[in-house]
Amino acid sequence: MALVKPEELPGALRRIPLFATLPAPLLEEIARLCGVRRVRKGELLFSEGDAAGYLPLLLAGQVKLLRTGPDGREQVLHLVRAPASFAEAAVFGPGVFPAATVVVEAGQLATVPRPALLDLMRRRPEMALALLASMSFWLRRLVDLVDGLALHTVEERVAAYLWSAFARSGAALASGAQIRLEEPKRLIAALCGTAPEVLSRTFRRLASDGVVQVSGPMATILDPAALAARARAGREIPDPMA
Repeated sequence: MALVKPEELPGALRRIPLFATLPAPLLEEIARLCGVRRVRKGELLFSEGDAAGYLPLLLAGQVKLLRTGPDGREQVLHLVRAPASFAEAAVFGPGVFPAATVVVEAGQLATVPRPALLDLMRRRPEMALALLASMSFWLRRLVDLVDGLALHTVEERVAAYLWSAFARSGAALASGAQIRLEEPKRLIAALCGTAPEVLSRTFRRLASDGVVQVSGPMATILDPAALAARARAGREIPDPMA
């Protein structure tokens, strides 16, 4: 894991979509405001309802944003891979984080204090517009998630996840194509809005139907057209790594 050095921070911020179009002097000012630290796998960055005293910026690693039901089952709202910003909306309104965030892959986190961010927005309209664009992106992702959970079957959601995983890998979307799934099955189940045991049954059904074979972390396409058809049926489920 390559960590960002202090002198590299403005360039690292530029790679975050939120800051991609901002002028260099503004990026340097933001870099001076940032606190930077390492984060460990499994670390809870914040819980639902915690005060949002800062804007989190993921420089390296991967995190999941989730809500937990009374029965302990998780629903993953977003899976975020660096470089990325997240939870921008929490800085406004009541100023609390609406979901918990847990580190999936160890990395590095930068934080911009909320008062400094609000001051920056008042002085620099381009910063405010960039934040609005980023919040709009996450809102669309959340609408897609709700649509998928409400209007599509587990099998369709799992097929959409697998199709996206193959597309991300760059592997040929053809019969016999094989990839290693990046996420553990418990996390895949949470991303697809189901339980691990239901995910396992869905994998077995897709295999018995001759669509795709999942064995351990390896997935093999058996019938590309059939997988594409089922993935299209669940198309509103967004690519979790987009």
